Parts: sequence; structure tokens; C-alpha cells
Amino acid sequence: MKQHYVVACLGALFSIGSTAAYAQTEFRPGYLVKTAGDTVRGEIAYRGIGKSAERCVFRATGEQATTTWLPGQIKGYGLASGEHFTSQLTPMPVPPAPEGSTVPVASVPARQLFLEVLTEGPAALLNRRDEDLHDHFYVLKAGAAQPTELVQTRLRIVDNGIIREQIMPVYRGTLTEQFADCPDMLLSITKTEFKSSSLVAAFNRYNACRQPGWVAPSAIKRTEVGIEVLAGGQASSTYYSEPKFEVTMPAGLAPEVGMALSLGRRVLRQRLTFRAELHYVRQVAEASSSQQLYLPDPSKYDIRFVTSYLRVPILVRYSLPGTRVRPFLEAGFSMSYAPKLDPQIRFTGNIRTEWLLLTGSRAGYREYEFGLLAGLGVQFPGLLGGHSLAVVGRAEKSNGFVLINGYNMSVFRGNFLISYNLTKN
Repeated sequence: MKQHYVVACLGALFSIGSTAAYAQTEFRPGYLVKTAGDTVRGEIAYRGIGKSAERCVFRATGEQATTTWLPGQIKGYGLASGEHFTSQLTPMPVPPAPEGSTVPVASVPARQLFLEVLTEGPAALLNRRDEDLHDHFYVLKAGAAQPTELVQTRLRIVDNGIIREQIMPVYRGTLTEQFADCPDMLLSITKTEFKSSSLVAAFNRYNACRQPGWVAPSAIKRTEVGIEVLAGGQASSTYYSEPKFEVTMPAGLAPEVGMALSLGRRVLRQRLTFRAELHYVRQVAEASSSQQLYLPDPSKYDIRFVTSYLRVPILVRYSLPGTRVRPFLEAGFSMSYAPKLDPQIRFTGNIRTEWLLLTGSRAGYREYEFGLLAGLGVQFPGLLGGHSLAVVGRAEKSNGFVLINGYNMSVFRGNFLISYNLTKN
């Protein structure tokens, strides 16, 4: 019953947080550059990678009123985290012809769009990600009227009835033409891959060749690292069985503390975070029962597990967008190490005893266990002087510490934690 209550509360918490998140737009510190060249600082609505090219929604810091700027109205905009978008008349890719068709496909007119600047200098590398999450890269030489797209095509080839796909690196020919004024680097173009990191490296080599003393722009920090402290409480239920009896032992709420290291990366408007945590908790699970044990008559007894252990949860957290409230869900696995494990029993019927070791030997127990866990929570970004606060509820099931064949143990845990991020957003 308690487990159902915990699940219901977590679901309600996540539902409320999700509603609050979708009711707001996520604004991030940034700026826009007007056509006259003056820079206006404020906040930019983060619309997701696939929609950053179409418009810029801007508001002054601390105000609610917003203004939508189209690519033809300003020179560009940027975010304080390092991303910069420039307005360019952008050539659009020609859609493929229908299979078997001999009719040429009409060209698509160029569009004024915001393109992300990946690196700049004598030659700038620009990027646009469309709504299908396909990257389009462009080269813009100093003085050029508009950028030229770098293209990689895939051909479907039928050979002796076998269909295979062949990649055509057309972009290498384009780069060879564009970088012909720097012969020393042309050979390296044959090794340039069609991905941002490889293209940025090629453009940086060209810019350094054409402009001695040129310094590559600082790489945008796309991965966020956080260190957190956690505190809260944990309740559990331990199931233990031997060939002659079985028992379920609840454990009341016990304090739980820990630390966490998080590595976060944005995926569309959401944030994907990988987390490694270290927790400490001491818990006493106990129950009383009356079953046939080792004596000819039914026996009354108490049984308890006194456990102090370190637990290492490894989690993937998926956060929804939000400025003030950011709900999230997470899942992963855990490893626990118990330097102190006391499985005890005492008889309370006609024969009374002190607390005894449950199996008569500690060799029947191991010091480690493994579990699976999932959780729901809400993060409050920058709530305390730029530091984030989060509340999370988790449920976990582990395989216990028993080693003896025929003996079984499993532990269901539920905990509620508050985390404080020591690093600023």
C-alpha cells in the first residue's frame, strides 16, 4: 500500500511540474545584433536546434514582453553560453527526384536564415540543422555574397541483384576549390570527415594558413559539469526466505546523504544528463513472525537486518524544458557495498534467546548487491543565487546480500532526496 502511495505521489509531482514547464518558454541570457551593428543584450527564447534558424524571440532582461525578429530584420543573435547565429541568404538543397522519374526537379530558392557560426576567420564554417535533425554545413569566404553548402550524398547502387549504399564526399571537392589559395593543406582535405569537429579543424588550419597569427575561437562549451550534495530519507522493505520460512521486513525512514557528479548535454530543447552518485545510509529492517523453524513446535521469533552501506547509483536523467521549473525522469542501476551487515534472529516463544546470527555463519552473505532504479523529480534552475535545487523521488529493487543456494533476498527501496548544485547554471 505504501509503495502505491509513493508511486501516486511521484506521478502527481511530475505531472504538475510538466504542466508548469510547458506553460513557459525557456529563456537564456543572450544578445542580438541589429542591422546597424549595435548589440542589444537581454534574453533569447531557446527554441531547439531545429528551429533556431527561423526566428529569434527576444526580451529585455527582467521583462515579460517579447519581440520576434526574423532573419531579414537583424544581422544575428547569440547566447551567453557561446553559440552565435548570423543571418545569411542560404542556398536550399534540391529534393531528390521520385524513384524512376526522368523529370528534372525544380530548384528551391534561397532563404534568409540564421546559421550557427562554428568557426570564423578568412573562411567561416556555418551550420543549420533542419527539423529532421540533419546537419547542413556551409562555407562562407570573406567577401562572398552568400555561403556555399558542403554536401555529402548517398547513392543506391544495385550490383548483381545486391543493393548497397555508396557515400559520395562531394564536400571535399568544394573545400578543395574554396581552399585552393592554401596548397599546403589540400592533402589533408582527403581525410576530412563530414562532421562538425573534423570540419572545424580543417577550417581552422585554412584560416591559420591564410592569416598568420590567427587564433581559433574558443570551443563552445556544450557539455555542462555539475557537482551536487544530496540529503533526504529512505524507507525499504526486505524479503528474505529460507527453505523453512520466509519473512518480509519493513524498515522505517532513515537519513540518507550523498554526492553526485553530473555531465549534461542538450538534446533538442531537453537536457540529457549522465550521473554518478555516492550515497551512505544505515537502515534496520525487522519483523516478527510465528512459523515452523528448527524446533518441532511453531516458534515465535524476531528477525532483523542491520545494514550500513555505500550505494553508487549510475543514472541517465532526461529533463524537460523550463526556466523556473524543469521536471525530469531518470533511470539506471546501482551497486551497493555493505561494510556492516548483521542479519539477526531471536526466539521469543517458549525458548527465548538473545540476538543470534541468522544463518550461523557470515560466509552465507556477501558485501555487495546490484539493483535497478527509476525516479521522477523537479529541478529549480538558478533558484539560490544561480545554484540549482532539485527534489527527486526514486524506487529501487536490488538482489540483496545472500549467497547461500536455496536462500533468497530482495530489497525494495523508496527514497526522497533534495539536491543542491554547487556549480552555477
